Amino acid sequence: MAVDDSDTSEVVAVSVRDPSEAPLLRGQHFVSPWFRMDPDRSELFERASYLDLSPHPFGGEAGYGDDLVEGFHLVAMLDHLVNHVLWSEGPCLGWNYGLDRVRFVTPIRFSDRFRVRGTVTDVIDRGEQGHLLVLDYIGEVDGRARPGFVATHRVLWTTHQAD
Repeated sequence: MAVDDSDTSEVVAVSVRDPSEAPLLRGQHFVSPWFRMDPDRSELFERASYLDLSPHPFGGEAGYGDDLVEGFHLVAMLDHLVNHVLWSEGPCLGWNYGLDRVRFVTPIRFSDRFRVRGTVTDVIDRGEQGHLLVLDYIGEVDGRARPGFVATHRVLWTTHQAD
């Protein structure tokens, strides 16, 4: 399954006309649509990230229970999920600077619906390079008080190609 567009009542999107207006996003909150992971795509992730060929596995998946979504797969989904609710209408390249304070709080399973609730906590001027956005994320799980994960993401919004 992909994004659940059937219920958009709580979706909050924020955008700017041009990446140069990124400072206007500071303090803005956004909420992605609900999402459910597709088990078939998860198998592709395991192959693409070579998890299926780990030379020293941690003793099998049995200890994690059925249909667990691997934590690094959840983190890899952030660009896709947040792209629905945070963007620049003008031409913009997003360079991932990294993730800070990633923590997996409660397991997310293929049967769980989850979404990203986030805040643009800071926008740092990088001169001609553009603006570095600092985004705090909470991965909410439908019907659960505790989140599935939390993270801080840093992404440079620029209109320039890499040298």
